[in-house]
Amino acid sequence: MRTQKQIFNEIAISIIDILPQGEKFNYAVLEIKRLNANIGFTGYYITPEESKKWLDIFSFKLDTNCIEELYNLTQVEFPIHKNWNRAKYTLFPEGKMEIEYIWDEDLQNEVDRLNNGTI
Repeated sequence: MRTQKQIFNEIAISIIDILPQGEKFNYAVLEIKRLNANIGFTGYYITPEESKKWLDIFSFKLDTNCIEELYNLTQVEFPIHKNWNRAKYTLFPEGKMEIEYIWDEDLQNEVDRLNNGTI
């Protein structure tokens, strides 16, 4: 199993790989949606001119098992982040990063409603 730091590095490399070559950015954001057996991504970056541009997620090559491993690690390793279903990973050009773990109750309610066949 990878460490949190290894996973964060893999996410950073995957983001850098899909940024247009030579493109400067103030920061890039990967939005992660994590449900049982389903991982989804969206993302964008902010240019030095403060323009928001979408990341080419179709070219994003991160192994989704990283996110499952990250979830499992955050349940038992400090700092503990129980039961998150969304995360916001922000990468800065100097290589620093931040991550925010989010519990989205509306998302979970929608998943529960669909799983129960309620329309």
